[in-house]
Amino acid sequence: MNTFILRFIFIVLITKILVSCASIPNNTVSNSLKIKYLDEHVIYNDSIFEGSKIGGLSAIEYHKEEDTYYLVCDDAKNPRFYKAKISLDNSIINRIDISRLIKIKDQENQFLENNVADLEAIRIYDKNKFILSSEGSIKNKYDPTIFITDIDGNYKSKLQLPSYFLTGDNSRNQPRHNGVFEGLVNDINNKGYWAAMELPLELDGDEPTFDKSGAPVRITHFNVKTKTADFQFTYPLDKLAKDPKGKFGVNGVTGLLQLNKSQFIIIERGYAAGYGTQGNTVRIYLANIKDATNTVAFEFLKNKKYQLATKQLLFDFETIRNQLTNQIVDNIEGITFGPILANGNQSLLLISDNNFNPTSEQINQLILLEVLKNK
Repeated sequence: MNTFILRFIFIVLITKILVSCASIPNNTVSNSLKIKYLDEHVIYNDSIFEGSKIGGLSAIEYHKEEDTYYLVCDDAKNPRFYKAKISLDNSIINRIDISRLIKIKDQENQFLENNVADLEAIRIYDKNKFILSSEGSIKNKYDPTIFITDIDGNYKSKLQLPSYFLTGDNSRNQPRHNGVFEGLVNDINNKGYWAAMELPLELDGDEPTFDKSGAPVRITHFNVKTKTADFQFTYPLDKLAKDPKGKFGVNGVTGLLQLNKSQFIIIERGYAAGYGTQGNTVRIYLANIKDATNTVAFEFLKNKKYQLATKQLLFDFETIRNQLTNQIVDNIEGITFGPILANGNQSLLLISDNNFNPTSEQINQLILLEVLKNK
């Protein structure tokens, strides 16, 4: 074979590789769906309702039939959630009124005695029940849980988790502390719920850093009839957007919604120490799981062959930082579909967790977004 032919084959192969790499849609902007910022409302950090401080708001759920919202508080010493009315005037948040405090209760004193209820997500389970996720306390050997309560917060039952989500000695792979079930949403067929890990499992790989994106996170479907996991896809995280000036930096999934059989809206929230109130990075992605491998049976992801979900950037909060209170993009952790707006478009409401910090450090931030119709 002469030199000219060899060079031609080499060029063709390189071209194919480059085209293949360019076709992987990781951080490209989606043309199929667009999100627009509408408004912000800040709940005063020291607001008190029935003796409890309003803060640590890590999840939000809209109850369409009641036109009310449920907000989860991640105070593990006093696990609770609130019922609220959020008044919207088309594209403006007029006010938010807390109407009820609902504490997690256990009549048999077994669930709360044996678990740390660090609540991170809430969804309506059926007409008179809720489903919630808790991160537990991994470093103290308290397992994460996904559990069901009645309308008054009384514990009823919990889902069965795969062993790699547990802290027991029988589990070779385990979750990271404060990196467990941050996102929870019902599937579009009402056959179960999707639960999203914030961070990779310990033996799946490293956490994201400023230099590397790290291992993917697992997003798992639980069947409501069997209360067990039956499907799971893996989602690739971004690198840290800012280089931490201290020891702490993180980027993970904090919330999700399902759009259709194969597409999800996913929140990635990053934080880098040393930037004061400007340390957070929040981005919203459109994830597609059409070709993703079911990894529910994989005890480890490292050195396994599997197909990740793909993702496209929908919205970056950096683009609206100047429109927010004190230019703060806070610790956004919760997301819900809200009511249909006057123009017929779907609204999204997002909530931030202020970690019960003073207003000089963090705020209780409620964000209103609009999903624009395709044209």
